[in-house]
Amino acid sequence: MRFRLLVGAGALVLLFTPLQWAAGQTAKSKKTTAASAAPASARIWKSETTGKEFRVWTEKGVFHAEWVNVPPALTKGGAYIRSELRRTGTKWSGTSQLRLPCESVENNKPVSNWCSLETKMEIDSVSASRITGRGESLKRFDCRTCKMLETGWAGFEWVPKEQKAGGSKR
Repeated sequence: MRFRLLVGAGALVLLFTPLQWAAGQTAKSKKTTAASAAPASARIWKSETTGKEFRVWTEKGVFHAEWVNVPPALTKGGAYIRSELRRTGTKWSGTSQLRLPCESVENNKPVSNWCSLETKMEIDSVSASRITGRGESLKRFDCRTCKMLETGWAGFEWVPKEQKAGGSKR
């Protein structure tokens, strides 16, 4: 199976050929963080790697990030990516909870499945203009069983989403 991989930590996006991913959620998800739980001080950051936008905030020593520009077709399936990290020395370390629809072709037959995953994430630097880090990337994945067969690490960079005066988005 040929594939192309593009990953941003906490913003996991896999571009496989023929395997394709996008993110989602179900009611049986163990870790759910409602978007309404984010404080008013949360800021929107955009991944330079994937184009995904995340609501980011820290609360009680925990760094939170939630995917906010979920496409409507994936919203219907409950799409999400949510990350929680804690300070470990000079960086933040933690995990991302995600649920992704997966489509592939195996033995000339289409396979379609929604998969829940937990991936590792680290943030090396947080400033007013940039967040950088790395996330666990999927090199090989089985859509039928939702199993990560081979992983690696890929760097990412987030920048603040530009906003007009008064806080409204452009």
